[in-house]
Amino acid sequence: MGVQGLLQYLTFAGLCALVVNGNGGVRWCVISVGEKNKCQAFAKAIETHGLQLTCVKKHNHAECITAIQGKTADAVTLDGGDIFNAGKSPHYLQPIAGENYGPGVGTCYFAVAVAHISSSFGFDGLKHKKSCHTGMGKSTGWNLPIGALLENGTLAWEGPSVEPIQQAVSSFFKESCVPGAMDIPGLSVGSKRKLCKLCKGDGDNFCVKNTHEPYYGYHGAFSCLKDHAGEVAFVKHITVKEETTEDERKNYQLLCLDGSRKAVSEFKSCHLAYVAAHAVVARKGDADDQKTRAAILALLEKAENLFGVHGSHKNIFELFSSSKFSSKNLMFKDSTVSLFKLPEGLDYRGYLGNKYVTAVESLTQKKEPKALRWCCIGESEKQKCDAWDPSKKKLQCISSYSVENCIWKIKVDEADVMTLDGGHIYVAGKCGLVPVMSEYYGTDGTCSQPEKPKTSGKYYAVAVVRKTNHDIKLFDLAGKSTCHTGVNRTAGWNVIIGQLVQMGKIPECDIVNAASNYFGPGCAPGAPLDSNLCKKCAGAGGDTVGHPDPHKCARGSSERYSGYSGAFRCMAEGAGEVAFVKHLTVPENTDGTNPAPWAKDLKSSDFELLCEDGTRAPITDYLRCNLALSPAHAVFSRLEMKERARDFLLKSQKKFGHGGPQERTFSMFSSADYTGKDLIFKDSTQCLVSIETNNYKDFLGAYFDSMEGLNACAPSGLIETCEFDVCHVHKKE
Repeated sequence: MGVQGLLQYLTFAGLCALVVNGNGGVRWCVISVGEKNKCQAFAKAIETHGLQLTCVKKHNHAECITAIQGKTADAVTLDGGDIFNAGKSPHYLQPIAGENYGPGVGTCYFAVAVAHISSSFGFDGLKHKKSCHTGMGKSTGWNLPIGALLENGTLAWEGPSVEPIQQAVSSFFKESCVPGAMDIPGLSVGSKRKLCKLCKGDGDNFCVKNTHEPYYGYHGAFSCLKDHAGEVAFVKHITVKEETTEDERKNYQLLCLDGSRKAVSEFKSCHLAYVAAHAVVARKGDADDQKTRAAILALLEKAENLFGVHGSHKNIFELFSSSKFSSKNLMFKDSTVSLFKLPEGLDYRGYLGNKYVTAVESLTQKKEPKALRWCCIGESEKQKCDAWDPSKKKLQCISSYSVENCIWKIKVDEADVMTLDGGHIYVAGKCGLVPVMSEYYGTDGTCSQPEKPKTSGKYYAVAVVRKTNHDIKLFDLAGKSTCHTGVNRTAGWNVIIGQLVQMGKIPECDIVNAASNYFGPGCAPGAPLDSNLCKKCAGAGGDTVGHPDPHKCARGSSERYSGYSGAFRCMAEGAGEVAFVKHLTVPENTDGTNPAPWAKDLKSSDFELLCEDGTRAPITDYLRCNLALSPAHAVFSRLEMKERARDFLLKSQKKFGHGGPQERTFSMFSSADYTGKDLIFKDSTQCLVSIETNNYKDFLGAYFDSMEGLNACAPSGLIETCEFDVCHVHKKE
């Protein structure tokens, strides 16, 4: 088999390939006459097997990217730099299948800094050293090391408005060999000379960006170091192995980003960044784009089975060879041995990696201190967040359409922090995020010293019904109308669904659809809009004739029945018979506590809790009558942002928390001034307390096992995307 995991798509996608884009099939973008000739030969070969391919000629990959965005082409294979450009605004293209280059290289390589073992400096001590580079603008030899130096502050640069980055680099290193530096327009003669000083080429071949310069490329940059012309070489991880004997290898070490050194064999833990393999990119977005993606993947699967390295018809056409077309690396790199499918939710940042992306971004603009970026769901949460720091100097509020999208934004450094419930904490932990601070709901004095790590406040998941609704029991809910805080949320979904799965009432696979078939019409925001779980959702009240409310069953405050208060409101207004919420939800919304029109006349005595033994109890008896003790909501971020986020939160709650001197200006733990409840933080939060551990499993405790069970059969698409590692994909070689 070729492209990993495509068999499930083949039948459907193969049919799509026949009809996508009219009669033309998949439209592949090519940038040379040789590539067009190979593409046309490919089209002819694949046509006899029922699939269609059209070749679209452009002058360069930038034009291909624009053509795919504009839907006049569908796919092209790009290297890391072009994948970066294609993924950003305004193109938003997505890598869908990567190349695998077989043993020794695989699906990625690592950019490393190599030095003689006899020297003693670290990566942070490179100033005034002699440097060897593969070439100007090359990923491994220029973009990544220079970007890393800028990122860690070792290399100072005032930005392109003050001086070219090449000029700053020429001042940083004592002398260098950067092949191609002589061709940089606008660069001073002095800077060019310093950047080329160590190069070895003769006459017109001095410092040129090709093999006529002996110190060009991976081999050349390492030779520059080996000859003691330079003190550090920026190459890929296999270069040292390729250029030395085992005994010689002991004379070199890698420079790690933390300032330490390691043996050249330890590149996986000591590198500047990984560089992902070339990948096929396509549009992402609407249903038509998804069909096109499926068609491209089906085409590649079929083509590799027929014309790949082990293809049954490679005597007719060779997918990964360009020798018959008098060129190299046409459509795919000639060293490709197979292709591998990428997760559907993966974007350019996830594929290329944060280190690569931030390094490349650093080369185009001066690194400026950024405000902490809080990810918000829904307009009401965004409004509250904006009021937190109106100047936006310390806090910037980022809008997103779902919790999952926020988690991804934080993972790939497009946002920094957000608050999550237990179910989403599980997903965030799988995505590499770490807990920062936890909400605390008690009044036992814990909040007097919130900066000291403590056992975080937890809450009880409960099932609430009206006293007058006698015909309902906790584990006899088949056909009953239910109100949930949201799909994958702790008290409103994971706890009750997990228990029903364990009891065999809901099968463990395809849980959302199974729950939709088990319950009667109800509301579980985040479920498929056409399912039973959305039929009783209310949206934002924007229904007009012929135009349903676009917020119906949406996650976040735009759906009136979302969250704890929303699920309780759903039941209180008769849309459902039972609400799955937290133990504090009823007292927070009854007996005049919540002045909203829907809640102001509700009495807590009109509601009861459903107990696991089939009995009922007053809402105050939650210690005995509950579904589970759930982990508190917690603020999550990336590891490198944890201390900064915690410092901001500690200072904020001293000002804006309960009893803070500026609480009247902005109240962190109240949503009273906005439409909705539990915005950013739960309204029952008394304070935030620090979390010492960086391990989300330790924070979740026993709840982690429940989540493992719920995800055992079919983990979420986000988890699959987050856990994807381009350097460790299962591949056929």
